[in-house]
Amino acid sequence: MNRLVPLSLVLVLVSVLGCARGVRPEELTPRYEHIYYKPVDEALAATRELMRERGFSFEETEDANQLLTTWRQPVSGTRGNGVFERYLVVGIRVAPRQSVVRIFHMRRAVTGNDVEVKSYMQKSILENKEWESDPSLRGPQFFQTAAMASLGGQAHGTRDLELEKALALRLESGVGVETLSGDVREAPAAPLTREPSFYLQRWKTDAEATASAEGPCPRQVQGLSELLRPGLTLLVGEQLGTRETPAVVGDMVCEAAARGLRVALGVSLPREERARLEAYLSSPGAPADQDELLRGDFWRKPHQDGRGSRAMMELVDRVRSLRASGLPVALVAFGVETATGSARDLEMADTLLVRRQKQREEVLFVLAGNVHMRLRRGVEWDEHFIPMGWHLARADKKLVALDLSYAPGSRWGCDLERGGQLRCGLMGATPHPRVAALPGMGPSIRLLETRTEEGFHGLLYVGALSPSLPAASRTEGEPPVPTSIPSQYLQETQGPILQPHKHPPIF
Repeated sequence: MNRLVPLSLVLVLVSVLGCARGVRPEELTPRYEHIYYKPVDEALAATRELMRERGFSFEETEDANQLLTTWRQPVSGTRGNGVFERYLVVGIRVAPRQSVVRIFHMRRAVTGNDVEVKSYMQKSILENKEWESDPSLRGPQFFQTAAMASLGGQAHGTRDLELEKALALRLESGVGVETLSGDVREAPAAPLTREPSFYLQRWKTDAEATASAEGPCPRQVQGLSELLRPGLTLLVGEQLGTRETPAVVGDMVCEAAARGLRVALGVSLPREERARLEAYLSSPGAPADQDELLRGDFWRKPHQDGRGSRAMMELVDRVRSLRASGLPVALVAFGVETATGSARDLEMADTLLVRRQKQREEVLFVLAGNVHMRLRRGVEWDEHFIPMGWHLARADKKLVALDLSYAPGSRWGCDLERGGQLRCGLMGATPHPRVAALPGMGPSIRLLETRTEEGFHGLLYVGALSPSLPAASRTEGEPPVPTSIPSQYLQETQGPILQPHKHPPIF
């Protein structure tokens, strides 16, 4: 979900060491801002790292919410004249955990003053070399302005949306943290009094859905039918804590079962919840049954990482409904809470391989975080890591693994802050260019000519992502966020935030 607010609400005029005047054509100037689910100091710290990696150093500024790089001298030029560049970064606090970061690229023309630097003979020699050299190969010796350059003249500044996009990828395309409860058991749940609107309503309409002209599968996933066959194993690597991915996977399960294939859905819910899940799948799915399902420790642990979302509960309920309509669908909870790293992925893979050995003709859909679904060993933070998908692919050479393709939005998840504290809540979801797609299209599968670096065979497109809150929370809607925007603009501000289809991303 695009977190966008009208530019007029958070406009800040900045003047630091000259004028940063926008020269970008009006039609290319963003009308809305990309809001990060990060405190402004964390967003600026990430920006500082990004700029330093690109060779910039910083000057001191009076405003803690501004960053200013030093002027960087060009590596080549002509006769001591050229253009210097620097960046101005402005951080804007929208709410305690929401911020906007604007990056301005500033350029200034300079005039060399090398008369006082070199003798006439030195200048003549360099001038002859310069005339005879290839301009594309000239080194910095032809541009010896150094401290003698005059930094007078007009400065021009434009929003650097490419750099802002790189920052968005850094802040919002990382891997989410999965919180493991181990052997910890939550205290018995206190009696709950939930509003009727809290409960899923599918149990009331199971019979009508079966008898309807559309049947239990109103939506199909383009490209799935070509893959379906007895014995298929299809892995889907997801971004945790979204509404869209579990819903689309439910469509895939429904479509396969409606074609007469026996289907099993593997989900990363803990194995310790199996008895409670089976009891729910055999129940009518009424409010009392939903309450009993959510009494499990996994659904009530304090740090919810997205695996226990409302959308995942909806997916479990859909499997229950499909079974109630007579379709051959099973649910396999393979999550492991008592191991970490490669050992955890090996245990999860073993659970699914045991299932496959017993049900060789079954279509097995597996939904889990995309790191677990990789088919190649090693990740950025651990070159020795062996993912679950690697083990499954060794056992089944015809296995198909799909990475998630989506449009920018937001999700629910957990992340480690710079101070090392674990925080779970709403966060941005900006796709890497190789999986990015436009919003508004129906779900589809696209196989690639060659596998990705992670080993995926193709992409599953699900649209723009929106967050699904923990299933045990009292609301599925996005909670209101404290904001510094004046109250008279609050309704206008919330419109773009809650309706991403009306306002496309700024980059």
